[in-house]
Amino acid sequence: MRLTQKSKYAVRALMELALNERDCPLGVAEIARRQRIPERFLEQIFGELRRANVIESRRGAHGGYRFAMPTEEISVLDVVEILDGEIRPARCSAGGVCYIADAPLCATSKVWDEAREALENVFGRYSIASLAAAEREERGAAHKAASAGR
Repeated sequence: MRLTQKSKYAVRALMELALNERDCPLGVAEIARRQRIPERFLEQIFGELRRANVIESRRGAHGGYRFAMPTEEISVLDVVEILDGEIRPARCSAGGVCYIADAPLCATSKVWDEAREALENVFGRYSIASLAAAEREERGAAHKAASAGR
């Protein structure tokens, strides 16, 4: 498993969607513009997240995307696993099969398992809601600093 641009974009886009103060859907074009994500790529990402029931879409003039579940219940780990698959730094981690046929379990598998657990702990610690709250603070501080400089 390699953390792809898809997961990174998805987390940023979901954070932006969570920052939407209005309780109405937000369009992909607007999210893509705000986060500087290629719109076509974001459409594909949101399609996968919709199929995974993380977000839902509404068509029409007031259409767009909204969350299908509380943002507190969506972790970065959830997003990464939906888009990139299970976290496994090596084939033999998490009970996987070694690349050497008929190889016994070796000492290095402990390293890969520990790395997997560390990534899962970090990614699992952050929810989309917590990222949105941190971003809201950052933007508020940046706005305040910009206003003070005028």
